Amino acid sequence: MKAFLEKIAERLVKKFPDSMENIAIVLPSKRSVIFLKNHLSKLINKPIFLPKFFSIEEFIEELSGYRVVDNLSLQFYLYQSYLESPPSHTDTFEKFMSWSSMLLHDFNEVDRSLVDAESVFANLKEVKELENWTLENWSFNSENLTDSQEKYVSFYNQFYNWYVSFNKILSDKNLAYQGMAYKKAALEIEDKSLEWEKVWFVGLNALTLSEQKIIDNLKSRDIARVFWDADQYYYNNSNHEAGKFLRVQRDKWREIDFEGVGNYFEKEKQQFNIIACPKNISQSKVVSALLGSFSEKDLQESKTAVVLADEGLLYPVLNHLPENVKDINVTMGSPLKNTPFYSFIDVIFQMQIRTKNHKRDLFYYNDVLNIINHPLFSSLASFKNIHNLQNKISKKNKVYISVDFIKNELKSDFEKVNQIFVFWKNINESLSCVRQLIILFREILSGKKNSIESEILFAFSKSFNLINSLILENNFLVEIKTLHSIFSQLLSKEVIPFQGEPLKGIQLMGILESRTLDFKNVILLSVNEGLLPKGKTLNSFIPYDLKVHFKMPTYRESDAVFSYHFYRLLQRSENVNVLYNTESDDFGSGEKSRFITQLLSEYKGRINEFVFGGEELEFTEDKEIIIKNDSLQQEIENWSKYVSPSSLNKYINCSLSFYYHYLAKIRKEDEVSEFAEPNNIGTAIHEALNKIYPKGVITSQSVNQIKEDLLGKLEEEFIEEMKGEDVSKGKNYLSLQISKKLTQNFVEFEESFLKKFNSRGGTLNILESEGEFEHQLQVNQKLFTIKGKVDRVDEMNNQLRIIDYKTGKVSKSDVSITDFNELLENPNKSKAFQLLVYAYIYLKNNPKYSDREVIAGNFSFKNLKEELLTVSKSINRKKETIIINKAVLHNVEEIISEVIHKIMNEDFRKTTETRRCEYCDYKVICNR
Repeated sequence: MKAFLEKIAERLVKKFPDSMENIAIVLPSKRSVIFLKNHLSKLINKPIFLPKFFSIEEFIEELSGYRVVDNLSLQFYLYQSYLESPPSHTDTFEKFMSWSSMLLHDFNEVDRSLVDAESVFANLKEVKELENWTLENWSFNSENLTDSQEKYVSFYNQFYNWYVSFNKILSDKNLAYQGMAYKKAALEIEDKSLEWEKVWFVGLNALTLSEQKIIDNLKSRDIARVFWDADQYYYNNSNHEAGKFLRVQRDKWREIDFEGVGNYFEKEKQQFNIIACPKNISQSKVVSALLGSFSEKDLQESKTAVVLADEGLLYPVLNHLPENVKDINVTMGSPLKNTPFYSFIDVIFQMQIRTKNHKRDLFYYNDVLNIINHPLFSSLASFKNIHNLQNKISKKNKVYISVDFIKNELKSDFEKVNQIFVFWKNINESLSCVRQLIILFREILSGKKNSIESEILFAFSKSFNLINSLILENNFLVEIKTLHSIFSQLLSKEVIPFQGEPLKGIQLMGILESRTLDFKNVILLSVNEGLLPKGKTLNSFIPYDLKVHFKMPTYRESDAVFSYHFYRLLQRSENVNVLYNTESDDFGSGEKSRFITQLLSEYKGRINEFVFGGEELEFTEDKEIIIKNDSLQQEIENWSKYVSPSSLNKYINCSLSFYYHYLAKIRKEDEVSEFAEPNNIGTAIHEALNKIYPKGVITSQSVNQIKEDLLGKLEEEFIEEMKGEDVSKGKNYLSLQISKKLTQNFVEFEESFLKKFNSRGGTLNILESEGEFEHQLQVNQKLFTIKGKVDRVDEMNNQLRIIDYKTGKVSKSDVSITDFNELLENPNKSKAFQLLVYAYIYLKNNPKYSDREVIAGNFSFKNLKEELLTVSKSINRKKETIIINKAVLHNVEEIISEVIHKIMNEDFRKTTETRRCEYCDYKVICNR
C-alpha cells in the first residue's frame, strides 16, 4: 500500500516534471519533510530544483517576518510588561514563573484563534468578579472588598494591559511568540506578495482560524493547494471525533480535491493485536518480543515504527531492544535534565540555596557529600583527597562544614573547585561558578571526538549563554533560587539529539512526530486514558465556557486532534500492536484508552486481545550462603584476644553475620549522625553515672546531693558525644531532655528505694562502676580471653548484685529462661546471657565472692517500676531469681565453650529465621 507522502511525491513530479523551484511545500513537521524528500529522490532521475520545504510553524514565521523566540525569553519579556502594570500585590520573578507559562499559553491561543484580546480579557475580568460575588452582594452591600478579593480582581484586571505591553516590547525587537506571529501573518496575508507560484499544504488537520485565513486568501489567489490524509472510516462518520476538523474543512472548501481520503480500514489487517501489560516495564518487554519476530527487511527499511504516547518509556524500550535490531532512529532525544552535568549543577545550587536560607557561613554535610560523591567531581579532584574529606566528615561527625575544613582536605585541588565552595552572595557569583565549570569540563573533554559528554556540554553551554544574556538584558532582581528555577525550567525542555539515520532501521518516536508518516508495522505504547488522549488539563486562565463562546480550542478539540493522529497512523499499516498499561500506579493510569474501546466495537476486521503474563519465573528457596571454616585460624586467633558477650550473642543470632563482623571485619561505614541516636544517649548516661554517682556505702541523702552535678555532667557528656553539634534546639535538644529525664527518674527511684531500705537498717555498698574484667578460657587447647565492662557491682546487705544499666526498655521475659540451653538457641535471651557472662568473668576475677549469694540483673530506665530485673528461671510458670553459684558458673562456662567450639569448627551460614535480619547490616548481602 502506497504511503501518503509517496503519493504526494508522485503528484509533484507529474505536475512539475522540469522544475519545482517556485513551489513551497508546507507539512506538519520537519520529519515529514525528510520522508517526502526521500520519496522524491526515488522518482527523479535528472537534475532538478526542488521546492522550498517548510513545517507549518516555519512557514507562518516566514510570512510574519518575526522571529519566534523560546519560552524562557518570552517569560523575561512578559515580566517587564508585568512590572510596568503591576497588580496590587507584585510577585517576585520566581513566583511569576510559576504561572506565567499558563498566561503565555492563553496569549498564544487568543492570537492563533484571531480573537479580540481586549474583548476576551474584559469578559475574563467580569467572570472573575462574578466568581468573587458573595451573598451580601444580593442586598447591594457597598462595603469595600477584602484585601484578598482586591488582589484577586486586580490580578485579572491587568491581563489586557500586559498583553498590549508585551506585544509592543516584542514587536520593537522584531520578536514574537507563536500566536503573535500567526496573527500578524493572517492579518497581513492579503497584502503579502509571495516568492512562490504555488504553495501546497500537505497532511494538515486541525487548522487554527489564523491558518484557515491564510489558506483562504492563498486559495482565492489560486496559490494554495490543500491535500488531506484521511480514511472514510472516521471521515464520513459524523460522530467520530477523528474526522471532526476535516469535515469542517470539507464543508468550508467544497471545491478541494479530497482524493486523499481512502478506505484503508475496510481492508483487514494481517495482524491487529491489543495487548494488556501489567506495569509499564512489561510494555518494553512486549516490544522486544514483537521486534524479534519481524523480518530483517522490515527492521532495516524504515517499515517499522515504535510510537510512545508516554515518552518516559524511551529508555526502558531502548534497554530491551532485541539483538536483531541493528539500526534505530530515535526522534525524541534525551532530556538534558537527565544528564550528569545537570545533576552536578543542581546539587551545587541546592547546597548554596540551603546555606543562604540558613543564614550561616557553613555548608550542610549532606549537600557537600552529594557534590564530592558525584561522578563529575572525581574529574576535578583526586580520589585520595575526596576520600580523605569523606572520612573526616564521618569521623568528626561534621553536620555543618566550613570552607576551611574543605580546603584543608582537598589541598591543591581546592583551587579548581573554589567557586563551588564559596558562599554565593548574588547571581553574578552563581553565573561565574557555572561558567568556570563549563570551561573546566571543556578543557577536560578537549581531544575527545564525538563524545556524548561533549554534546551535553555544548547543549548546556548554549542554554547557559541564553540565560546569561537574558539576565544581563533585564534589570529586575533575580535571586539565586530563581536562577535555579530558570535552569530547571529551560533544561527540562532541552534535549540531546540521538545520532541516527532517519530513513534506516526502526523509527522510535512520539505520537506527534508520526504525522503524515506511514509504516507497515506499528507498535503503539501506553494507549491509556490521560496519555492518549490526554484528557482535561488545567493549563489556562480562561474558563471553558468563555473559550467556547470565542471559538477557542478546548480539551475537546485536543482530544479530536489526538484521535486523528491515532487513527491516521493505523490506517495504512498492515501489522498493528496496541499496548496499554493495566496497573494504576504513580507512573500511569491503568484505564485503557477509549480509542481502544472504539476500535473493538467499530472495526469490522479481527482484533486479537492478549494479556502479557511475562516470562515464567522459577521460585526457588533462598540461595544458601555458606562460608567454609577453612583457613580462618588467623582470623579466629585475632578474635580470641577480645571475646565480648556481644560477639557471642551475634554468633547465636546468626553465624554468618558474626563472620562478616568479627572475622572478615566488614563493618558499616561511619555515617554523620545529625541527631542523637539511642546509643549516643546511652553512652552519655553511662559516662555521667560512672563519673558522678557515689561509690562505697550510699544513702538516700548522698544520692540526692549529687543530683544536680549528675545532670550537669550528663549535659557535658551529651555535648561531647554529639561532637559539638548544637543541642540548644530541635531534635538534639529533645534528646538531651529525654536523657536528663531518664537519669533523673533513675536517681529519684534509687533515692526513694534507699529511704525505705535504710530505714529498715539496710546498707548498699557500690563496689565497682564501669569495671573492666577479663578471664582466659581454654577451648580445644586454645586460650580465649573473655572480656566485658560491668556497669555496676554492689552489695545489698549480704547479697552481691551484678548490674547492667539499660537506657532502653527491658521486660522480665527478656531475662527469664526455661533452662540454660535456651541461651544457645534463642537470641531473644541475649540480655540474660550477657548478664551471666558478666557475672562469670567478675567472679572468676573475685573468687572471694563465690560463696556469697550472687544475682545479676538490669536496671531498665524505661521500666523502673519493675525495679531490678534479675536473671530468672521459669519453674511451673513462676519466675525464680537464679542464684549464681558454682553450678551456674559451670553451666555458663559450658555455653561459652560450646559457642567458641562452633566458631572454631563449623561453617558460617545465614540464619533461617528471617525476622532476625530486620536490623542486620548485612541483609543486602544475604538478599534478605
